[in-house]
Amino acid sequence: MKKAIAVGIILLAALLRLYDLGNPPLFFDESVHSYFVNAVLKGSYRYDPAFHGPLLFYTVAPIIYFLGENEFTLRLLPAVLGIVLVCSIFLYRRYIGDAAYFAALFVAVSPVIVNYSRFYREDVYQLLFTSLVIYFLLRYLEGRRSWKEFKVDRYTAYLISASTFLALFSAVKETFYVFAALLLIYLIFDLKRIRIFDAFLALLAFSILYTTFYTNLWTDFSAFKGIENFPAVRAVEYWKYQHDIARISGPPYYYFELILIYDLPAFLLALVAIYRWLKGEKDEFTSIFVFLFLANFFFYSCMQEKVPWLVVHIEFPMFILAAKVANRKSTTLAAIYLLFGCVMLNVVNPVNPAEPALYLPTQYDVREISANFVNYDRVYILATAGEYWPLVWYLKNYSYFVYQNFEDLKIQPKSVIVANQTQAAEVYLTNRETMVVRCWTFWTKPEINKIPEFLILRRPLAEVYCMNFTIFYT
Repeated sequence: MKKAIAVGIILLAALLRLYDLGNPPLFFDESVHSYFVNAVLKGSYRYDPAFHGPLLFYTVAPIIYFLGENEFTLRLLPAVLGIVLVCSIFLYRRYIGDAAYFAALFVAVSPVIVNYSRFYREDVYQLLFTSLVIYFLLRYLEGRRSWKEFKVDRYTAYLISASTFLALFSAVKETFYVFAALLLIYLIFDLKRIRIFDAFLALLAFSILYTTFYTNLWTDFSAFKGIENFPAVRAVEYWKYQHDIARISGPPYYYFELILIYDLPAFLLALVAIYRWLKGEKDEFTSIFVFLFLANFFFYSCMQEKVPWLVVHIEFPMFILAAKVANRKSTTLAAIYLLFGCVMLNVVNPVNPAEPALYLPTQYDVREISANFVNYDRVYILATAGEYWPLVWYLKNYSYFVYQNFEDLKIQPKSVIVANQTQAAEVYLTNRETMVVRCWTFWTKPEINKIPEFLILRRPLAEVYCMNFTIFYT
């Protein structure tokens, strides 16, 4: 019976992640990431902390090479890893018994985690590596040993496994440095439980993998020439700068609102788990997840970079804690709440700007209207780089040219002009139409009376704004 339940949860996770995967048009980040995966295939890739680590691009490149590049193939591996993430949670049965089924179910139907498992981004990679690092670290800490002991056994293998997944995490996104720092803080008083020789082998495994990815598979060692070029230094400096300038700012309660909107029943269960932990139920498993939940909540709430995908680092430990105290009734209630939001967000309208989990969702116009350009010889774009992605991805098989000013453009017959709002005012052609590129809403100050309408009908919590292009035909 338990095997059937596990299979059912995995199949549900697969359905939610793979169904209609290629339907939503590429979002801004996805289209930019396509540039880097193609750079890998061309041998010209170089690490840029603004677009995160190389692992995403190296792992998706073989899929693009063999299956071609489209919305489905770009998102396929993240979707598969999202299913593997759910599977990894069953490993926790060793520590929480049947509650692992509840935890797997919560992650399987989580609206935000499912969304970013259907997205050509690094987020689901991070969650999978987090899950596996914690599991193998806990397995290692089960044994009692002296830090001076010189011995290679299964515990050594556990620590090397944890280090391996930690290294993979380091090669996918700079949030690794946050996770690694939190782990070090958590383990600071338990370091004597780690054998020096085990730590040496684990560090060696980490270093080999880290070097492999940040040297482009041992072909380019420029990242290790000078401390200023070292990936960790570049990453910390870049993201500290983004924090200082508050590039994408938001209120401290940004992630709290997201959790209340998408995960309320699970959040309440997690609070019960924390209360019981404070009252004395302090086993190692619960302690590490309470620490990660609270530490991630505090850290990301303080950081100026407020974007919806970062909430998954708070949600994952929250779901594990929620499952630990859940029973069948509370699990059913929480799963129904999560599943409804999941379907509305990821299936019914996956580009709905009313959804706080979506960041500037690309609208269907971009794909549908650009498909009509096939009858024209060339496409002229009058927009900035920050505006014309993902449109240029949909124009990759066209002859397109980018200009900053209309006055620089020499219009040719059978051409299309795609202009932002500023440049469109300079174009005096009558054959035109509007392309809605992406939309958003400033939902962090919602009208309270609109919350029920959002939860049930997914209507906006605040006014919706859109960035539109005007399309001219000659």
